[in-house]
Amino acid sequence: MGQLDEFQVNSIGKLQWGFLSNRVKNSMVVFTMLVSFFAFPNTIHASAWMQSEGDSVGATGVSYSTADGFWKSDSNLLKYPVKHQEVVYYLYYEYGYSYYYTLLASTAWTYYDNGTIKDSGIDNVKIGVRGRLNIFRNGRTWQVTAILPVKKWDSSVFQPGRGKYGLEAGIFYRLLPDPYETPSDIYTQGIWGMGLGTTLRSGDTGSELWSYGKWEKKVFNPAWKVEVRLSALSSFTGGQSGGVDIYGPNDSYHYEQINSEFSLSYYSLNKTMGINVSYKRDLWGRNINMNEGPHIGISMTWKK
Repeated sequence: MGQLDEFQVNSIGKLQWGFLSNRVKNSMVVFTMLVSFFAFPNTIHASAWMQSEGDSVGATGVSYSTADGFWKSDSNLLKYPVKHQEVVYYLYYEYGYSYYYTLLASTAWTYYDNGTIKDSGIDNVKIGVRGRLNIFRNGRTWQVTAILPVKKWDSSVFQPGRGKYGLEAGIFYRLLPDPYETPSDIYTQGIWGMGLGTTLRSGDTGSELWSYGKWEKKVFNPAWKVEVRLSALSSFTGGQSGGVDIYGPNDSYHYEQINSEFSLSYYSLNKTMGINVSYKRDLWGRNINMNEGPHIGISMTWKK
């Protein structure tokens, strides 16, 4: 996991792609790569857009992130003697089951090195469903995802929520000038979006509230898009807080985080393939790592 709309995920953590649909309403699947180290994995594949019935999307990519310090409980940054590093290679699949529901699944292979512990293996598997908040238009969705851990990580003490069963639930909005226009049309102004939700994990620690806001705009020509995103999370469980400091994040402590992401995407002319590069950086936190790093991903759409 990497501690998250959009993981993120969502954290781990999230990157958005748009694809044209040849069904009733042209639709676009937007996915966000937020699986960087402590980088909001909750919203890794959160999307405000539904797939058309019978259409599929596959995506893969890799992220690299480093953390050279962590924010203590008073938000002062304490430097690590050795940088923490994480590499994440992820796989994602989405299927339009019907007009009303889109099914999704994801997993990742992760390598982690905190200077003392090195660990690698298959990360959590996520299986979920997305539905429409408004059956007459796209861009308004709810999503529920089950988190199924594959292994118990040696580094889980530094990764809140890693290796635990969980459930994510959220709502996602994307504001368009006209709800019936295709999402990939060129707009003279930017497009705003947001997400809000929670992640509940087994036991009595590591559960969170999270949110994000984003702005995106076509640049150069219709094939290019830039996006700026600001995300935040706060744990609402944990046994310690206040003046207690720890050497690295831990499930037993309340933690909070704000991070930013800038991404540039290119879509092929037929809108069935896209490439995304992004850079994410944590801006502020409490009892959590300060990390940053790049991501690159590719996605492909198969139509019915």
